Amino acid sequence: MANADAAFGFRPVNRDGSPYNGATLRAVFPAADTTAAFIGDAVKLGGSSDSGYPTVSQCAAGDPVFGVVTAFEANPDGLGDQYRKASTKRFCQVAMAANSYFEVQSDDDTTALAEADVGLNANFIVGSGNTSYGTSAMELDSSGLSTTNTLDLQVVALVDRADNLLAGTGSGNKNAIVQFNDPQNKPGRTGV
Repeated sequence: MANADAAFGFRPVNRDGSPYNGATLRAVFPAADTTAAFIGDAVKLGGSSDSGYPTVSQCAAGDPVFGVVTAFEANPDGLGDQYRKASTKRFCQVAMAANSYFEVQSDDDTTALAEADVGLNANFIVGSGNTSYGTSAMELDSSGLSTTNTLDLQVVALVDRADNLLAGTGSGNKNAIVQFNDPQNKPGRTGV
């Protein structure tokens, strides 16, 4: 059976060498931001604040990453909304990127991510998130794996789990453990 092609963005799995315990920072997407956002999206700082909370926006490949959205706070004008609609102010919870590891699916239907690729760097790609379930469509871009340190992610491991076929027929769309190469919240980094 092949791996499911079901992108979910980034899921935090480890922080500072310990299992991820749910630690997040409250942030806000301002109403002026015209891009929808989803749980699992990588986000960057917007350079301002709202009620003292940092503003964020969805990252594109190549952007320094502040963290990953793990949840959205209830929207009183749309209690069923599982994602942040474009041009809508919405508070969220963000897992910090620095010193954290995340699980992500690779987009590797044709260029299968292999065990030999662990330790290499890659970019991520942004897709259209799922508006019914609120999940991100960000994935690891397996077509450009390289030693280049300017790429977004470092592949730290492949997920060793029964639902993640690592070799053989249908072993595309592998889940990997990654860290961000240029976290926006690392010590000594120039501000926004």
